[in-house]
Amino acid sequence: MIKNWCILIPLIILFIFWVVWPVRLHAADNPEFLEGVMPLLSRAGCNQGPCHGSLHGRGGFRLSLRGEDSAFDYLAIVKNSGMRRIDTANPESSLLLKKAIGEIPHEGGKRFDRNSQSYLLIKKWIEEGARPPSKFKSTTTKLEIIPPTIFLEGDSNSFPLQVLATGEFKNQSDVSSLATFETSSPLITISLESHVICSDYLEGSITARYQDQQISARVIRIPSRNPILAKEFPSPLNYIDLHVNKKLEKLKILPGTICSDEVFLRRVTLDLNGRLPDADEAEKFLADSSPDKRIKLVNALLERSEFSDLWALKWSDILRNDEKVLDAKGVRVFHEWIKRSFAEDKPLNDFAREIIEAKGSSYSQPETNFYRALRTPDVRAEAVAQVFLGLRLQCAKCHNHPFDQWTQEDYHRFSGFFSRLDYRIFENNKKDKLDKNEFVGEQIVFVNRAGAVLDPKDGRPLEPRFLGSKDLVLEKDGEWLTQLSSWLGDSKNPFFAKAQVNRIWFHLFGRGIVDPLDDFRATNLPINNDLLEALTVDFHKSGFSIKNLIRVITSSATYQRSSPPLNSPDDFGNFAYFKSRPLQAEELLDAISKVAGKKLVSQSFNGAPTAVSIPSSGVRSGSKEKGLAISRFLASFGKPSRSLTCECERAEDNTLGQAFLMISGDVILEVLSGQGNRIEKILMDEVKPDIALKELFLIAFARRPSSIEIEKAKAILLKSKNSRDGWEDILWGIVNSKEFLLRQ
Repeated sequence: MIKNWCILIPLIILFIFWVVWPVRLHAADNPEFLEGVMPLLSRAGCNQGPCHGSLHGRGGFRLSLRGEDSAFDYLAIVKNSGMRRIDTANPESSLLLKKAIGEIPHEGGKRFDRNSQSYLLIKKWIEEGARPPSKFKSTTTKLEIIPPTIFLEGDSNSFPLQVLATGEFKNQSDVSSLATFETSSPLITISLESHVICSDYLEGSITARYQDQQISARVIRIPSRNPILAKEFPSPLNYIDLHVNKKLEKLKILPGTICSDEVFLRRVTLDLNGRLPDADEAEKFLADSSPDKRIKLVNALLERSEFSDLWALKWSDILRNDEKVLDAKGVRVFHEWIKRSFAEDKPLNDFAREIIEAKGSSYSQPETNFYRALRTPDVRAEAVAQVFLGLRLQCAKCHNHPFDQWTQEDYHRFSGFFSRLDYRIFENNKKDKLDKNEFVGEQIVFVNRAGAVLDPKDGRPLEPRFLGSKDLVLEKDGEWLTQLSSWLGDSKNPFFAKAQVNRIWFHLFGRGIVDPLDDFRATNLPINNDLLEALTVDFHKSGFSIKNLIRVITSSATYQRSSPPLNSPDDFGNFAYFKSRPLQAEELLDAISKVAGKKLVSQSFNGAPTAVSIPSSGVRSGSKEKGLAISRFLASFGKPSRSLTCECERAEDNTLGQAFLMISGDVILEVLSGQGNRIEKILMDEVKPDIALKELFLIAFARRPSSIEIEKAKAILLKSKNSRDGWEDILWGIVNSKEFLLRQ
């Protein structure tokens, strides 16, 4: 018995050592196709989209994209083309190696050296007979980067990293020399020795990929700075500031000061109501000395009708509420339903649930209009994933997602939820008879009793499956869309709440905690994960209340910070300051109209009181002359046509065309020289310049003019041929000023 134990104990110790202790892979240690050869071909870029991983391959040689099908790749390398790519008798003569080291012409150029690990490992694999793996399935269950955050300061610009792969039996291997690396910036590179090198100060990320696993790590490099003590930070107003300040403390950056009442009033009124404050609102707020006046202001703005107007506009954009595919009545009733939902603070998960389950008439059941613009299962699946889950599935339609966990099967099984939706069209009075996407008339959205998405590989029907789940959704458990809506709106859903929190944050700061805001994935890290998690927990506790979340965010010091002063350190998007950004197209048009005291939109867009409240995309509405001028103005300043379910469709870039429109465009000429504007009222009532300027500044900037500004305005009036010309010049200068065009 003792002899047996003497034999067993060393074997047990050896087994534990093999399973638990990370063992570094070397070229001579693991010449296996799946664990060594395939990862090295990926590292060399051979199976990327521009090379042999493209749909038709390159030079008659095709590999699966990023090595997603190892069985296909083994046949392509070893068996296809008369087995001419591999020479087991003379490995160095193998076409696979000779082209890779540039010994013979290769369109992709030289991929590695003769004495490199890649060459030696692949050569050894060929020497040993180019054996196939025991099974064509990934042996890696988990990947991790050590350290998960790489922090560099001053002249230090490199740091070694380690990539560990956990196998089927929980054994870990160091695959740093086999993993493929990608970076978020060209300023971040990875050396052959697996060192991260940052050539400038930045915050970014690196992604390591090995077999079918991938993981990302944060990379930060800052200039040498003196440490900042916690007591030097301004007092936090709520938990948001605690998380933001914690990150800023690590970056050694002091946040900006709290902005003035004037700046806060204008900023929050634009962000919550999409409008400029009235002159009397500004006077009252600036005169108020109560310590809680900002919170009171936010509460008041949340209850105004303009709040639901603005958020109906935002959601109409991404829900594709456009006349071309919905018709005018469909757009109007859908817009009213969205507006009503935000006015009553409908829980956002219920809002999403009602849209997903929508069935019936496009006129009497307004939420069904969401499906009118999305005519196929795959388009519906992509839209729902992007809008409600913050996931971009498009890349997984034809192959496994190259930057995320989603497989082609995941994509098509999720599309299966929408496969039975159909339409009953009573009439279609479209203007363009050749346009298949235009619909004018009532439609009934209903669910067929049968139907399924087919597997693109073998044509078999696929039962639906929730994203991230391994369990199929069965018909006996209820209608597919009902089950999907319940899952999507459930508090345990891992995607929905985070995606909506990030969307709301984006609309208040101009940048999401995850950026782009609808691109959540393991390889796109949040700038502040602790902050995102805390906001998500709060959103859950409030019952998915958008008003509560906005109230919390706008009450934070982070939201109330001032714009960055000159020569302030780069915070790498960590919300140390409030970054100025342009007014959106509708806000700008309404602001010009308000300052000029001349209604523009109501004359042209079926009586809509403001540009923000226009239900449609603005391109197909309104009378001919003024309506077209306003439509051109809105389109030029970025109003989307609503052909995509993406915030990215709204452009905020500055263009030369915008400058021309603001200098001498039809809209500017109309508000300056047209009858019935503010200038005409000032002249008719003989308002004193000081009083008129005060009102103009309170409306335009939510502040009173300075003595210097008053003197300059009076000088303009004196130099002008007549008073009207002078006031036109003053008004033109106001609406073209940076302070007017930006929310600060």
